[in-house]
Amino acid sequence: MKRVMIFFTMVFMLVGAGAALDVRDGLVRVATDDLTLSPMIYRLTNIAGKSKYEPLWFNGDPRTSFIAVNVDGRIYRMGSTQEYQTTQRRIQNGVEIEYRSVTNRVTQRIMLAALAGSRVANGFIMQLEVENYTSRDMKIMLKQVCDTWLGESSGNHFALASNPRVTDEMFLNHDANELYIVSPGENASIALLFDAAPRPDSVVIANWKRLSDSQFFYDSELMRGFTLSPYSINDSALGLYWSQRVVPAKATLKVESRWISGGSGDEFLQWLAQNYPPQDTVAGEQATAFSEAVPPAGASNLLADIEAVRALISRIDSAIANVDSVSDIELESILSDLAALENMAGISR
Repeated sequence: MKRVMIFFTMVFMLVGAGAALDVRDGLVRVATDDLTLSPMIYRLTNIAGKSKYEPLWFNGDPRTSFIAVNVDGRIYRMGSTQEYQTTQRRIQNGVEIEYRSVTNRVTQRIMLAALAGSRVANGFIMQLEVENYTSRDMKIMLKQVCDTWLGESSGNHFALASNPRVTDEMFLNHDANELYIVSPGENASIALLFDAAPRPDSVVIANWKRLSDSQFFYDSELMRGFTLSPYSINDSALGLYWSQRVVPAKATLKVESRWISGGSGDEFLQWLAQNYPPQDTVAGEQATAFSEAVPPAGASNLLADIEAVRALISRIDSAIANVDSVSDIELESILSDLAALENMAGISR
């Protein structure tokens, strides 16, 4: 009898450890896969009057987006190596995935954030942290592969402020004069903000298969397209790189990237051109996941305001349609967003 109880206890613990997390706020959502614990990010869209969360990275197999860590010359892919054990937890306004080995711990945090003057959460703050457990210094390099897919069906994989249609692989270092790198979609889009810290040291725009198969660094000098026949057809991705840092004994390294989401590619690119960077942004000020949104001035933010209202209406419609299952947390979130919109419009109850 005791053996049976122990068995079921272990099963319960394993199931609990692998249970998917799901955090939603404003226009965005982050969830984890219940089998791999890999993170997936979404944006709320409204298609033909129906609300839907559109995946911003490919979610058919969430493992196609991953983190690789170079520790003193040895390379590990998080989630695919036995040297690291994976756990997850919910944190304030996001999720945290932890990869722990004997010598170090790699932590990935994805937090929902209001960026570029938005009054509601419309983007993500992504942090990578490496903690050195040992009594000696470590040399650390980080790589994050993001399996973008939104523009693949149209053949318009990426857009830059300087080039609205990127058709070949390319390399962007920290000196590149680019504000953002956009993955434009039909109903939703996402952009890596690349104009100021915090940001990666360099970014590679490449075919996903070539980028995924590269041990760590990837040579994009040949300027090839996004097809590797017969393995990966019309398939693109972003590779984010952080150059070598020395992490002292018992110390921690933390790096960060910022991502903002939007609607259809054409509208989103137009909005970015008009609204990013925000005119009232203080030089050198870093965005954080918990900062208060800065009220934008003028009519240039009208599209963002309308979008926020539409998103709230969609959430209210969804709550009404599922009134028996809507949680108190979701209800409080809707009321909080409604109050924020009322304040924005100068309405008092």
